[in-house]
Amino acid sequence: MHPYIGWAGDRSAGAVLVFARESRAAKPVAFGLLMGWFDVEYTDVRVKRLRDHTDWLMTHARPRMITAGLAHGTDEVPSCCDCHRWHGPLDADNRCSECAQQQITEAA
Repeated sequence: MHPYIGWAGDRSAGAVLVFARESRAAKPVAFGLLMGWFDVEYTDVRVKRLRDHTDWLMTHARPRMITAGLAHGTDEVPSCCDCHRWHGPLDADNRCSECAQQQITEAA
C-alpha cells in the first residue's frame, strides 16, 4: 500500500489522503471522499503517489484496512497551522518544517 493525494480542481481547495496499491484503486476512494465536499465529476478527480514522508503519512492509515490490502482514505490529516497543508510531520507548534524554518528566519 502506498499513500496518494487525491483532489479535484485546485489542490489548495482541499485534498484527501488515500492508501492503495496503485492509482487505479486510489481514484475511486478519492472520488468518494471528495464528492461529499464538492459537486465533482469522477473524471475531474486526480491522484498522485506521495513519496516524501511516507512513514508519517502511513500512520494515518487504518491498520485493519492495510493488513487486508483494502484501499481506503481519510480527510482528517493534521495540517500545518500556517500553510494548512498536510505534506509532512508537524512540530510541537503544529507547523510543518517549511513554515517552522520560515518562522525562524523571520525572527532572526
